[in-house]
Amino acid sequence: MELQASLFFLILIFLLYLLFSLLIKPKLWCNCEICSAYLTLSWSKQFKNLCDWYTHLLKNSPSKSIHIHVLRNTITANPENIEYMLKTKFHNFPKGKPFSIILGDFLGRGIFNVDGDSWKFQKNMASMELGKTSICCYVFDIINCEIKTRLVPLLSKQDQVLDLQDVFKRFSFDVICWFSFGIDPSCLELSLPMSKLAMAFDLASKLSAERAMNVSPLVWKIKRALNLGSEKELKRAIERINLLAKEVISQRR
Repeated sequence: MELQASLFFLILIFLLYLLFSLLIKPKLWCNCEICSAYLTLSWSKQFKNLCDWYTHLLKNSPSKSIHIHVLRNTITANPENIEYMLKTKFHNFPKGKPFSIILGDFLGRGIFNVDGDSWKFQKNMASMELGKTSICCYVFDIINCEIKTRLVPLLSKQDQVLDLQDVFKRFSFDVICWFSFGIDPSCLELSLPMSKLAMAFDLASKLSAERAMNVSPLVWKIKRALNLGSEKELKRAIERINLLAKEVISQRR
């Protein structure tokens, strides 16, 4: 009897949550070309991922902006819009709760995933530390060394095709790890295997971003609750990152 009551209670909560999710979304369907392609996944016939499709749409947009009504999202590549949002009126454009929830398991409540007073506090703390002359000089030395000893020699090699996005990603990861943890993962050394931490970080970033591709947040939230598919992979990747980070920190103490 208790089991039946518990099951009924869980089903009731699920139905109420579903109803609430449907009510707060003003558009469940839109017949415009972009929204139809997004909802039916027809874009995937021509493009490998959502970002490539967005890039194609932005290139062909006169305003360099597109609207995805079913997500209540506007995506822009217009320099004037970007300057307005990131500089002129930055305080008017918070990341928003949906964004924070999507990246919450991966980024937690750190500076890259919070808004308002929490962001201001963390920004001020970071500015105090990172603004010091000694820190700036240290970062400059790290970047300068990475460019001279790895990036330039790699780009100077003849008869070699390189994926620039991958190269700059490896470069950034090397610099961040050297600055943050005092270790050199050597990701820019293409002859060496990719760092386990870098691979776990890449996977967690990819799977977290893919949450936004679901028609409804309810999809990935159910998968997370049941520990299924991509959410199971994401959980493992985050556990790997935390474990490897703890090992690095303990070694540096």
